[in-house]
Order: sequence, then structure tokens, then C-alpha cells
Amino acid sequence: MNKQLLLSILGIGAITLSLVFGARVTAQQIVTVDPGDAWLNASEGYQEKVTWRVASKGGAASPRGVFVNLDNNQELAVVDQILEFSGDRGEVTEVVQISPVQARSWHAKGVRRVGYRRVFAGAAGSLSNHILFDLDASGRLAQVQASPPSQTVSGKSRKLMMAWNLDSDLGEISASSVSGQFMVGDRVIYEVSEPLTAEAGKPLRETVELPQGLVSTLIAQGIYEVRYTRTFVDDKDTRRSASVQVRLTE
Repeated sequence: MNKQLLLSILGIGAITLSLVFGARVTAQQIVTVDPGDAWLNASEGYQEKVTWRVASKGGAASPRGVFVNLDNNQELAVVDQILEFSGDRGEVTEVVQISPVQARSWHAKGVRRVGYRRVFAGAAGSLSNHILFDLDASGRLAQVQASPPSQTVSGKSRKLMMAWNLDSDLGEISASSVSGQFMVGDRVIYEVSEPLTAEAGKPLRETVELPQGLVSTLIAQGIYEVRYTRTFVDDKDTRRSASVQVRLTE
């Protein structure tokens, strides 16, 4: 066989082996984190034990964790805690925390997607992964207010006009109310079966008309004040209620 041809064949074989073994080394390097996506309760913050599973020949270490704005990669906060392992594979855990104050502060600065990232570096190289926190999806219904909080209706003018104002503890949320109830104490005397859906920060106006004769009937029973109540529920089953105090006159 031609010596030059033999060298060429050997060279090709060496390159092929290098690619194969290189692929195996690369395949051995991996880092996963559980959970990968995390839900943050904006009222209580986040405090959970997370697990990093790393495969990196010869071991690896991560000197710190970093909270970053995933939209521009800007650092938000640093956690100085070393996680490390020896051998070719390791499983390390830590408790990740975000306070409600931190979450609200980041959101107020325009941050919407936060990542908690770690870089593991060792003899085989470095690799990273992160936990994703979606701040806009983390808010809950915090409060409902009715405006104006009190009104007067008579037997002739039976209409009420009000606005429902919803507030969230973080981000944009919407909530729905199935019906409204006119109540005396714990007793429902009339129900408005029209459902409403409102968004935080956007007042929702409602006009309600009492049935003819109801005001006179209540006054005849010695009842001069009722309340109109609605309960709003968000997609996390958080419930908040508000009422309008209604004075009755002939």
C-alpha cells in the first residue's frame, strides 16, 4: 500500500475517533435543575429546596448562584454559596429564596422573567442551567374595592352605578365574579346573575337596577339599609370581596 495513502487513512481514522470520543465527552457534560420552572407566590415569596444534577468528568463546582433578568442578562442578586462534587456525576441541593420585597422591587423596575442561574466548572469544562420565574404570572388578587362605597336608592329611582377596582400583589391579573347579591345580614334578598370579569388597575363599571316594589317592601319590614356584594376569584382561586352599602328611602 502506498505510504502516503496509509498515512491518509490513519489520519482520517484518528479524526473519526477524535470526533467520536469528543462527542462522548461532550455528551457526558450535562446539568439539570429540579424544578426548572418555579411559581412564585408574590405575597409570601419563594423558598424551596432545589436539586442540581450534574454530569462532568472529574467533578465540578459552582461558587455562586446568580439571579438574572433573562430579557437582558443583567445580574439582579448574587448568592455566595459553593456547590461542588467529585467523580463524574453528582447531585447537589440548596434552598433558593426570593422575598416578596425583592419580587416587587424587580417587577417595579420592569423585570418580567427572572432566572436563578448556576455555572458548574471542572476539568471537563463549564456548563450552566437556570430556574425560570415568570413574575407576571406570579401575582394574585390582593384587594377589591367598590366605588363609591355607599349610595342611596328610592322606590322611584332604583338604579345603582358603581365601579369595581381590583389590585394585584404583583403584575397583571384578572378575576371573575359569577353574580352579585343584595344582602341583609347573611340573607340574600335579591341576586344579580350577570357575571363580570375585571383586570387589576382597570376599573370595571356596573349598573344595577332593583326590581320594582322591592325597596318599598323592605322599608315596610323596617329595613332601611342593605349591601350589594360581589366576590371576585382569580385563576389561582384567590377570593376577594367588596360591598356597596345601600340606603333605602321611599
